[in-house]
Amino acid sequence: MIDQLRFADPVGPVAISLRDPSFMLLRSLGAHTLHLELDIQMPSAPEAGQVLLLQGRLDAPLSDEAFALLGTFQTAVPFTPGRVERPDLLFTLTGPQLRALEERRSGDLRLELEVHAVLPQASCYAGCSPVTLYFQVPESRWIQQLESLGPTLGIELSVPFPAGDEPRQEAVSYLRQAQRRLRNGDVDGALLEARRALEFIGENSGWPMPATSKLKDQRTQDERWAWIRKALEDQTSGALHKDAVTKAFSYSRTEAETMLAMVAALLRLVD
Repeated sequence: MIDQLRFADPVGPVAISLRDPSFMLLRSLGAHTLHLELDIQMPSAPEAGQVLLLQGRLDAPLSDEAFALLGTFQTAVPFTPGRVERPDLLFTLTGPQLRALEERRSGDLRLELEVHAVLPQASCYAGCSPVTLYFQVPESRWIQQLESLGPTLGIELSVPFPAGDEPRQEAVSYLRQAQRRLRNGDVDGALLEARRALEFIGENSGWPMPATSKLKDQRTQDERWAWIRKALEDQTSGALHKDAVTKAFSYSRTEAETMLAMVAALLRLVD
């Protein structure tokens, strides 16, 4: 869909649109980059000067009246009469932002790009009213782009870190302390903090442990969750190194990160 930046005469309208194939998600250091490309048809108006300044924001609609800011942009485009310019727009998105987009999406992903434009060298009025470009990323392309980011984002999308709300505040504080210990290279300490969170889950989940005489295929749904929690707790106990078997255990940072992700996932099930 083509919109127009409506400048005063003699410049007149400037056609602007988003190039449909330009949407891409790119891996960046510690975040992700969303790439868009504009199509701008410059009119034959030397009175406009030689540069077009663009700035604006990218939003994700939450409802009919609410929206969430994803990022802002600012760029300068050469104004050559009669030429089509295609400036690139880059937005840095964190993993949680992508996760939130995915959780709120139903079918195609809807986004809005608000664009403000100024002709600083124009002989006429330099500004114009902003335009909002509404566009949809087809569901298949969005999923393809997410998958291209690799398994790390996939895990983050599936296992978001739980919010620090009541009544889970205590367990969340253990997981945050585990993250701090891991950043300081204390792998065993991180696992022991994860164990404390698992103990909280055991006390507050309401999941009963199955009787030792009960066959595995006869366990209830809650009993199976309890068994999973107990298995994770047994693994974290190895960080205590208190017996002949666990004394030689040496956990890697990757193992600790995996444990934190699994504990965070279980904690989401505790109301």
